[in-house]
Amino acid sequence: MNLTVSPPTIQPAPQPQVTSLTGAPLVQGTGAGDHVFVAFGAAPGGPVAVWSASAPNQFVTSAANASTTDLGAASDGSLFASQARGTIEIRAADLSLTSVPTSAELQQIPGRVLVPGVALHPTGALIYQPFLTGASGSAGVKGGIDILDAHSGTLRLRIFLPQQFMTDVDGLHGSFLATDENGQRLFAITSSDGTPQNAALTVVQLAAVPLGIGTIAPSTVAATGGATLTIRGSGFQSATALTINGKAASVTFKDANTLLVVTPSLTPGSQQIAITNPDGETVLLDAAFLAN
Repeated sequence: MNLTVSPPTIQPAPQPQVTSLTGAPLVQGTGAGDHVFVAFGAAPGGPVAVWSASAPNQFVTSAANASTTDLGAASDGSLFASQARGTIEIRAADLSLTSVPTSAELQQIPGRVLVPGVALHPTGALIYQPFLTGASGSAGVKGGIDILDAHSGTLRLRIFLPQQFMTDVDGLHGSFLATDENGQRLFAITSSDGTPQNAALTVVQLAAVPLGIGTIAPSTVAATGGATLTIRGSGFQSATALTINGKAASVTFKDANTLLVVTPSLTPGSQQIAITNPDGETVLLDAAFLAN
């Protein structure tokens, strides 16, 4: 690509350089470029950090107490995922821990090798985890992608690729999976035998993105009803239905990633949301928001 006709503009970050945070930095930005998430895998405490365009002179950090090997962010900036010792943690943009999704033991593949490039659905509803069924370059090894619920870790879809993933030791040295703006088209760097000389780009088009819940705003509403919730997630359809603690709610479909929901009258306390598509696919989220 020739950039001479449209040269990039380089602007130094306004906050002073944070000299104490060095060592194996992993960086992910949002689609709009207004948030940047960073993990320092080799720094003491394995801190994670966030920079926001709304407060450009601040660089907020928090200790993750682990050496991060992979980092992925929702393109809307609501959530990001960090992976350490094979465990994924989901954090909000304020660095608070929102979930530690875990897969059921029976869903695991013996000898599975994780591949750098963990990705989040643009709303944070789903985790896309690339893997190999065995050691890279070995005969018969396949590449695959597990699509997991970002809250519970439930396996929603498993895809096997016609080639192996290319791979490396961590996300600092290489990242081999990316998604489009709706999480429906996946881009994988693969190889017929695991070697760079036979590397290729594999594109996967999902027939449908699994149903999922990312974020809900506001987090607290009046129990009397009539409040409007904005639910960001995945796989929504024009006829998607929703209940709150078993009570039907009025739903306006905005797009495949966004629903506007008017709450019915509710019993005060935490509320469970259940979303169902016309084909019967359902996803639940306990303690989704509070009513008071």
